[in-house]
Amino acid sequence: MLEYSDVIETQGISVPFDPRIITPKIERPMRKGRYEGGECAALRRVLRPGDRVLELGAGLGLCSTVAAQVEGVEAVVAIEANPELLPLIRETHRLNGVEGKVDLRNGVAMPTGGAAVPFYVRPDFWASSMEAGSRGYSRIEVLPAIGLDTLMAELRPTVIVCDIEGGELGLFDKVDLSGVRHLVLELHPKVYGSEGMGRIACGLAVQGLYPAADNKLESSVQVFERRDGVVAPAPGSKMPARAYRPWPVETPRVLITTCMKDEGPFILEWLAWHRAVGVTDFVIFTNDCSDGTDRLLDHLAARGEVVHLPNPALATGSPAFQPHALAYTHFLPAFRDADFVISMDVDEFLNIRTGQGRLTDLFAATGPFDAISISELNHGCNGQLAFSPGWIRPQFPAHESETPGKRRARRGVKTITRLSPAVVKIRNHRPDLLQTGLSPRWLDGSGRHLDWFHADPAENGMDVRGSYDLVSLDHYALRSLGSFFMKTLRGDVVVANKQVSLRYWKVRNRNEVTTSTYQPQIEAAAAAYHHLRFETDPALMALHQGACDWHTARIAEISGQPEFAERQAWILANAWDGADDADGPDPAAAA
Repeated sequence: MLEYSDVIETQGISVPFDPRIITPKIERPMRKGRYEGGECAALRRVLRPGDRVLELGAGLGLCSTVAAQVEGVEAVVAIEANPELLPLIRETHRLNGVEGKVDLRNGVAMPTGGAAVPFYVRPDFWASSMEAGSRGYSRIEVLPAIGLDTLMAELRPTVIVCDIEGGELGLFDKVDLSGVRHLVLELHPKVYGSEGMGRIACGLAVQGLYPAADNKLESSVQVFERRDGVVAPAPGSKMPARAYRPWPVETPRVLITTCMKDEGPFILEWLAWHRAVGVTDFVIFTNDCSDGTDRLLDHLAARGEVVHLPNPALATGSPAFQPHALAYTHFLPAFRDADFVISMDVDEFLNIRTGQGRLTDLFAATGPFDAISISELNHGCNGQLAFSPGWIRPQFPAHESETPGKRRARRGVKTITRLSPAVVKIRNHRPDLLQTGLSPRWLDGSGRHLDWFHADPAENGMDVRGSYDLVSLDHYALRSLGSFFMKTLRGDVVVANKQVSLRYWKVRNRNEVTTSTYQPQIEAAAAAYHHLRFETDPALMALHQGACDWHTARIAEISGQPEFAERQAWILANAWDGADDADGPDPAAAA
């Protein structure tokens, strides 16, 4: 029988004081009512009659006692690996009147059962774990592996509480949690870091379990609650409730939202390209078009190819065209029905470098994620002076290096966002995600975990070295010199009365390499163009040709103006070939 000298009252539970187990480091917070306070409070908040509770890591028996005391709870099963704790746990149950109400089992919780596994026992019981390297241990116990899959089938728990010193990483990935309403989880970032936290959060989100709104950001104890079907938006979000489909989505709805002004010659290629890679929906806002872009998009909208809307900023008189458009996108049916969204421009192309070059190939390569921030790859003018109608990608194959030195390593990103309940707001370069105690799974274009975007809401770019393995954002910001002048004349589509500068040209006119290949995608885009039957739509072709003719005529008209003649002379003298050293002086300094 367990011998003890005292009883500690903590969290409303009586615990036998055995100094061999309850060392001073644990005794102090227990006597002050702090030990396992988060777990106990969370359980008392979420448990309801009819619940079946599974505890992984029983510790001193507090949580299993709390669960067994809730009136109407059908069953409590507690798993504890450390055999030294079992007598103390049973005495805790006896002291609190729940003896016989908790099924206590000795073993190590694993995704599936199997051979016995080593468990490293340490003087501080809470530090004992299956992990050997982080600190010393007093002995090794070889314990049965208790398969979580078997436990789930047997108990069918509605609530799980888990504190297993880092063993939670990967534990739930392949187990069906569809019957679980709440998961109370103690996190251990010192064991697996922020990347591991992102994996845990995304793995639970795949199964419809999301951080509860009332979680404390600073707490290591996080409550996850089920949000299936139509879900409420994240706290602080202005987005309406929307549908959510757990991962994997076999036929994902992928939305591009964008703003355009005088982009008529380039729209059809861009649409065909992104249809080919798997984009299903386009929401396009326009303002003050002169080349017929708005009429061309109206025609495409009538065909059902896009949603075309006037920029809502026009109604308010605000110069913030893009922020207004993105905020309005949140309320559109296309957004409500989407699984993924990306805000990007008509001069940007998703270049997926895995599988067959489709978004589904990218998603298969990365696995579940909250966001993928894709590094831009600027294509220069490739020595082309005049605007020439035709597809952009074959005309401008040369671009900046994919392996820059440190001096030129920082570039902008655009982000594919998984439209989960964690999304607070979509922005042009990246989303804002719910700030909880658990990091999101935020990846770069090589599938590597990122920390800084979530940590710093002002961050819009990154060091791109090593980030292009799976996907790049090929950016044709300049096209020909004539098209650049049209861009200068048009002004910024994002913010009114902001003109494109010569610095913009010099920074982006890079023609160093042609490593970003895309022949298979071009063929797929041509097939998509044919499938969309653009060329057999006379009205559409007339609108497209009209936009091309307008650009040709307008460029000829402005090329003789002193301002543009001076700009051209400067570019030809200082920044035509884009061949200055990638890590030399700042190319923008002279502009």
